[in-house]
Amino acid sequence: MREVDLQLFFEPRSIAIIGASADLTTISGKPLRYLKEHGYQGKIYPVNPKYQEIAGCPCYPSIASVPGPVDLALIAVNYRRVLPVLEECAQKGVRFATIFSSGFAEAGEEGRKLQLALAELAAKTGLRLCGPNCQGAVSLHERIAAAFSASLEIKPFTPGAVGFVTQSGALGYSIFNLAQEAGVGFSYVVSTGNEVDLDCLDFMRYMLEDENTRVVFTYLEGMRDGRKFARVAERALELGKPLAVLKVGRSETGSRAASSHTAALTGSDQVYSAFFKQEGIIRVADIEEFIDLALLINSGVRFPQGKRLGIITTSGGAGVLAADAAEECGLQVPPLQEETRRQILSVIPAYGSALNPVDVTAQVINEAEGFWKVLQAVADDPGIDALVVIMTMITGESGVRMAQDVAKMSKRTQKPIAVAWTAGDRLMGECFAVLRSAGVTYYKSPVRCVKAVAHLMNYGAFQSAWRSRSACAPQKIISPGAAPASVKEILSGAGRVLSERESKKVLAAFGVPVTREETAGTQQEALSLAKKIGYPLALKVDSPDIPHKTEAGAIRLGIKSESELAQAFSEVLANARNYAPGARINGVLVQEMVPPGGVEVIVGVKSDPQFGPVVVFGLGGIFVEILKDVAMRVAPLTLAQAREMIGEIRGFGLLAGARGRPRADVEALAEVLVKVSEMALALSDELAELDINPLIVLPAGQGVKVADALFIRKV
Repeated sequence: MREVDLQLFFEPRSIAIIGASADLTTISGKPLRYLKEHGYQGKIYPVNPKYQEIAGCPCYPSIASVPGPVDLALIAVNYRRVLPVLEECAQKGVRFATIFSSGFAEAGEEGRKLQLALAELAAKTGLRLCGPNCQGAVSLHERIAAAFSASLEIKPFTPGAVGFVTQSGALGYSIFNLAQEAGVGFSYVVSTGNEVDLDCLDFMRYMLEDENTRVVFTYLEGMRDGRKFARVAERALELGKPLAVLKVGRSETGSRAASSHTAALTGSDQVYSAFFKQEGIIRVADIEEFIDLALLINSGVRFPQGKRLGIITTSGGAGVLAADAAEECGLQVPPLQEETRRQILSVIPAYGSALNPVDVTAQVINEAEGFWKVLQAVADDPGIDALVVIMTMITGESGVRMAQDVAKMSKRTQKPIAVAWTAGDRLMGECFAVLRSAGVTYYKSPVRCVKAVAHLMNYGAFQSAWRSRSACAPQKIISPGAAPASVKEILSGAGRVLSERESKKVLAAFGVPVTREETAGTQQEALSLAKKIGYPLALKVDSPDIPHKTEAGAIRLGIKSESELAQAFSEVLANARNYAPGARINGVLVQEMVPPGGVEVIVGVKSDPQFGPVVVFGLGGIFVEILKDVAMRVAPLTLAQAREMIGEIRGFGLLAGARGRPRADVEALAEVLVKVSEMALALSDELAELDINPLIVLPAGQGVKVADALFIRKV
């Protein structure tokens, strides 16, 4: 990763505003006003030959005429003037420049050429660029507003622990405004625009290392370098700081819109989702979910290490709603321990419930001590990792008392507590004030509350498991090009598409079990090979030009005798030549038949433009073709990740031994996924696509066998 120290970008000692306007309501005038209004303590140099002075600051005709050094230049000129202005900045020794101007890659061919010239200038001079087509950056703890968004009209800032990187300036700063008004404190906000030089990952990495930042949120449209993203995600896990992403472009329409908006490379959403899951990155679905999670993390709660949620409610219905949401989010709502239940039953009415969710009923209005004892019992239960407390219409003194109890318990326990209070501000204003003053996060909806807590719990559990895995089995380092000599020899003599035999030889070189087989050029050779391999056999045409052998009628299965083999050999060759008269035919594969009783699965590799090799796994037949029941991960995989991948498909029951079937050798399957991922990364410069279909998973202890494979090279 080409790392850069961004301290002087976010905390510049001096800022030049090139193209500054005396009209402080315009885009080129606002940065000066916001810097002054928010209390920037460094030097400000407006640059514009039209003026002698702007807003009490001397104005200079060019960046070269500025009397002192400049750490950050804000560029607010017509897009055609940006390149010469940046050349002057480089000559001046300016460290960073933020380009507000639009009209670059997002605007057409002329803009793309200009943007390429900006990238070349940055690489040649060392002047680091943010943008173009962006709205700038804000450092809230330092009160530095080097941006022009109208969201900066709100004063003062609410500083806090949330770093925010956004590829959309307008939407990003709108989210910032909504979150600030909701009480979310930020450390930094930066709009990255077209990312001609510095990209969102550079800013994310800097924020992760910042002591004031506890979580980094990102509004993401597209990513150019998935491997760089993986390194940032690994660093986030090391530091115990979550990355949370609002990723757009899920649909085909949304993906097209995202690409035209910032000229970003928007990849397959399934690959992004797999990558987020693999790296413990929290994916939020919308702005509301973003703010809900930010509020919870910003409150300073600890990340729980498990997924066991305790729910306390004054309404049975609300408890059921919360429990449903918890299950949908992957949490457990386990039964409470016997001692916990005994304590709860001693203080709630007989028509309440000491199960989980705990229904204390509205009787708590009249029982001051009861609610505190329930809170204490659930918080002390060793089988509970976090609490959600749901209030309904508990108003007046009773409501204030309950809010005080929750506030007191939040100080007493290490377990996160969040509140869902389904009532309005006019009724509950005093209760909400008690929670706010104690730093307890509250929501108006049980589902919103549970979703926010679930993100917290799922992240904590993932990070804990990641630390354990990393300590026991560090990730194996695979270098592109690290292939055995035998594989290099096969590839050097192969075309774009490898035959089945060649494909299997490549897999076998990486330790993937394949069927015993040989290629026969004549019927006599086939008969000789059959004696060595043993019946029953399969015969298949071996041709790189006929990947779909069934369609060509060039495959015969279950051959049990010499006479069957002789007839099948002739038919396979004849059908292949009729199907594709010009096809290159290496001969006929004489192949062992895999014993019955196995489960057919598909293992594939796709080369993704952002993330490189992506491993795809699913059951065969309709599960892949119709139900699209697949799991995927970015290569390479650990054994633990491979097991998770296998277990998450909906058809896992067939492998686990459903309906009396023997359990399949899932462990051998996981090992193959790991080996395929390592092969894919080692051959990432060569491999465009791999299709192992089928891979037959035999009963537990008997392993797996590749029955057919197709390797397609990059051109």
